[in-house]
Amino acid sequence: MATIPDDLMKFLAEHRDSREYRRALAVKLALQGYLYNVISDMLDITPGFISQAKNAYEAHGVDGLCLKYTGSQPYLSPDQRQAVITWIKAQKTWSVEQLRTYIEATYAIVFQSQQSYYQLLSDAGISYKKAQ
Repeated sequence: MATIPDDLMKFLAEHRDSREYRRALAVKLALQGYLYNVISDMLDITPGFISQAKNAYEAHGVDGLCLKYTGSQPYLSPDQRQAVITWIKAQKTWSVEQLRTYIEATYAIVFQSQQSYYQLLSDAGISYKKAQ
């Protein structure tokens, strides 16, 4: 069996997202000479997944095994979010409409989903039912 590169062993030893771990484990087993069909059965993945992971590792090292998705940027910065929560707590009465108007007037932001407003109210310690 082939020796496993140190960087791959360190990568596997770190606390990782399960998808990254599965990629690294597939590469490790492939480098050890296991057949793709055997690896597929063990890890419940496709042979194509193994091939892609192995090619990414060979081209980019362990960085090729990492997830590339970083999420979307929030509309409000952490400071702005905290300012909105402080504003909510200072109000005597609350409504989603008031909150929407305040955020739009102050920050020129309109959330696509009502859930964003509900979450802000929740973070301020106010349930939506209480807000109505």
